[in-house]
Amino acid sequence: MSSYEKDYTVVNMSLSLYGGDLDNDSVYYDNHTDQFDEHSEWVFDLTETIFWNKGFFSIGLGGQTVTPFVQLGFVSPYVGLSAWSSIYSPVNIGNYLSDDFWKDVSYGAMLMQQIPIGNELKIGLTEHFSRNGVERSLSDNVEGFMAFSFPEPHPLFYYEVGGGFFVSYHLEKATIALEFRYGRDLDNKQNRFAVTLGVFGVKGKMSAQEKMQEKEQLIKMKKEREESEERRKARALQSLEEYEERENE
Repeated sequence: MSSYEKDYTVVNMSLSLYGGDLDNDSVYYDNHTDQFDEHSEWVFDLTETIFWNKGFFSIGLGGQTVTPFVQLGFVSPYVGLSAWSSIYSPVNIGNYLSDDFWKDVSYGAMLMQQIPIGNELKIGLTEHFSRNGVERSLSDNVEGFMAFSFPEPHPLFYYEVGGGFFVSYHLEKATIALEFRYGRDLDNKQNRFAVTLGVFGVKGKMSAQEKMQEKEQLIKMKKEREESEERRKARALQSLEEYEERENE
């Protein structure tokens, strides 16, 4: 949100830790009755995102663990809105071709409010609604001697509504953010939590407002130097006059 009205490229790396009702090993997929769950949901995931900003809008591409996604956003000093959708992952392309085309798409939207505390520290709130897909490992339920089963990543989808709280701190070349988020799984009536640590780096051109502020700052610094030099000369002249007066006494 701090990149509003700036032609910035923002690079984000974040690590999330999930908690709550995550152990769903006993849940079967309706369309995979010949397969069984081998593992519960992943507890960690790593997200990499790059955003391109123009004015009050941004567009981004990224990946969450093995799932690529695209994201659109509106940014302003105090309020932000983002919407995202997954892009078909090469890991699961077989599922997309064989199943319903839209069945394995995740998407969502988030509203953010932010309050600055000084120049570096910001706190904020988030509210979201999403269709999430958690990666699970499926294996063919094969019986018999020398029968092998091979894990196959496959998402389990559910609808979620929730909110969160975040704190961000701006350093010289990057911003560090810590977020706590709660979500209610509407399909399975479960509670989920996430703690995310993110690092944001920006690179780009200054906005018109920033250029004007920099120009005003340079003019102010030049004026202060000139005034300081005038005072120095006045003090030197006064000292010389006092010296000459003492010599003439």
